Amino acid sequence: MLAAVFSFRGRLNRIQYFLGSWGLGTAMIVLVVLAFLVVFGGQLPDRSKLVGGAVALLLVLLVLAPMYFWVAFSLQARRFRDIGWEPVFVIPAWIGLDIVDRVVVMGAPQLAVAEGTGISWLGLLVNAGLGLCLLFWPGRPPFDAAAVFDDVPPPSQPQSRPQDQPAVARAPAAPAPRAASPAPAGFGRRGL
Repeated sequence: MLAAVFSFRGRLNRIQYFLGSWGLGTAMIVLVVLAFLVVFGGQLPDRSKLVGGAVALLLVLLVLAPMYFWVAFSLQARRFRDIGWEPVFVIPAWIGLDIVDRVVVMGAPQLAVAEGTGISWLGLLVNAGLGLCLLFWPGRPPFDAAAVFDDVPPPSQPQSRPQDQPAVARAPAAPAPRAASPAPAGFGRRGL
């Protein structure tokens, strides 16, 4: 069960990615609210308790943040693999582009979408585009070796053999049953 959450192997279809992302976000919100309730006792803090509570809440977030990012990157990597993109290249490029975008906006704040956001319109479009690709891009059909290799016709001529080896009588091989060729991947093939 934990391998399904923390593993970077395998593939996720669109609905699995959506449900996994939704579940991860919900779990993170619930854990942060619970941490807030434990630290502050369910009451809004006064100024004397605010600093100590904020430090305790920050420590809780520092413990939760690595797990959150690990699971989020795991979900993204498996979804990118299902799309047919190599996550080893796509995810670091996405992170690098986001860092460059934020550095550029720090140097030129007039490029920001809104004051204090730290992201430009280009960064917003790239992030939205990749997010929409993860949610809606159809995945590749599973690899079916029988369908791939069944289309190769058997050789019509017997293979030539060296003269010093005796001929071996072989029984004719029964033709393998043909697998139905998969339908081309489209938006509605697996559903959403």
